Amino acid sequence: FLGSCAWLGVPCRGIDGWRGVTTAANELRVGAIVQRDGNLLKVTKHSYTQGQARSSGNVQVEYRDLRTGGKVQERLSPSDKVERASLESEEYDYLYDDGTTATAMHPVSFEQIEFPLDELGTTARRFLAEGCVLKVLSFEGERISASLPDEVELEVVEADPSVKGESQDKQFKAAKVGEHEAVVRVPAFVEAGDRIVVDTTSGNFVRRVR
Repeated sequence: FLGSCAWLGVPCRGIDGWRGVTTAANELRVGAIVQRDGNLLKVTKHSYTQGQARSSGNVQVEYRDLRTGGKVQERLSPSDKVERASLESEEYDYLYDDGTTATAMHPVSFEQIEFPLDELGTTARRFLAEGCVLKVLSFEGERISASLPDEVELEVVEADPSVKGESQDKQFKAAKVGEHEAVVRVPAFVEAGDRIVVDTTSGNFVRRVR
């Protein structure tokens, strides 16, 4: 099918949970996805308050409902159990986009799907390139989100000239990379035609490949 699946706002970096697995409230981490009364809740804030005397303290958790976008807050005992959602992960090859919607294809079944570019986040979407592998997460057959790898390799299309008289190890300059010519700060030794690795979360230069 093409473009018939619902998408939810989940920035994903891997599988966060297995069916039927529970975890103690004090072991939750930001980014974890839990299932509660049929809802998918992503942990956005998590803090522990130390108890006094014999008190075990409490855990403050804030979630974002992945279907409605609403916030949910609750206070739990450190030993309270929460159920982690069972997410399945598949890889799709990015094909193209129209500036709003992207199309990707499964490398085995050749199934094509469409999803909003906004699902990738404003930083990561700048580094999309033909042939890029996307991670697609699903929950019980319902597609949730797509994400780029943590790091991608891109060609430097254009780079500012280096400033003479400054150490190249400390000097950074602007460069345009990839098909969308995203601007990245790179060390002075990087030139047009080089290939570099970029962190898709921060948009920062990681290393030069060649």
